Amino acid sequence: MRGINKNNNKLNAIIVDDDEASRKLLTLMLKKFSSIKIIGEAESIAKALDLINTKKPDSVFLDIHINKSNGFDLMEKLSTEAKVIFVSADDAFALRAFELNAFDYLKKPVKQERLAKTVSRLLEQTENKKEVVEMNWQNDNSLAKYKAVDKDLENDYDDSETENESGADTLQEKKILEYDDRLFLSVDGAPRFIKISLIECITAEKDYSYIYLSDGKKFLVLKPMIEWENRLTSKYFVRIHRSTIINLEYIEKIEKWFNSSYQVYLKNIKQSFQISRRYVSKLKERFK
Repeated sequence: MRGINKNNNKLNAIIVDDDEASRKLLTLMLKKFSSIKIIGEAESIAKALDLINTKKPDSVFLDIHINKSNGFDLMEKLSTEAKVIFVSADDAFALRAFELNAFDYLKKPVKQERLAKTVSRLLEQTENKKEVVEMNWQNDNSLAKYKAVDKDLENDYDDSETENESGADTLQEKKILEYDDRLFLSVDGAPRFIKISLIECITAEKDYSYIYLSDGKKFLVLKPMIEWENRLTSKYFVRIHRSTIINLEYIEKIEKWFNSSYQVYLKNIKQSFQISRRYVSKLKERFK
């Protein structure tokens, strides 16, 4: 595969950000992974394009806002197969990023654990897929040094979500969300309360998920399916596919499909959703 250093079996990466402190911080974080090698940095679209075409990296960590341009301008000009990972303090552009087939979307300040998931997925799709992600958690003092350079990298971007207005619970905690609870989420960069009972369906999009509401609205949020499955009440919500959770209250009809699978139609959503064979029996149990 292009960009992989055959001698040390590393994934080559380029960082594109007009802020030097942000580049240095991300470089330090990526250096904690033995499988990643930073082969270049760029602070402008023009320099990044030249660097990518010349060095042909495996991955590009790309900021959204670059001087007076944006990362989407660069992505649309790329002719390589490099995986593009957007890194931004603004999650309002996540939907467009995935529409352009971005590999991932990281929100600043980037957390090391979240970055580890991205690196693991990168390795799975390369010649390094059998290599275990090794992280060196030493030298954290140097990491903190660069975090302090730009305070915007550290604050104002807490992505925790609460289940009620008091902010007492987060989605990561184990308490089950009741059907009448309201969930506090960051949607397109703005805070929003969503009533659990209005959620018709949730579908997976890598580490993100789409929330379909009964009023026809659809939101993209930074939450994996496993968190939803662990938090939503099983009295109303059931997983029908590895990438789909539905609200039983909104089922319109279920039709037999092929290979012993089914598809379900919900009341306010035009598209149907596949019920995989693995979950058919579990769903049938709910209707006995």
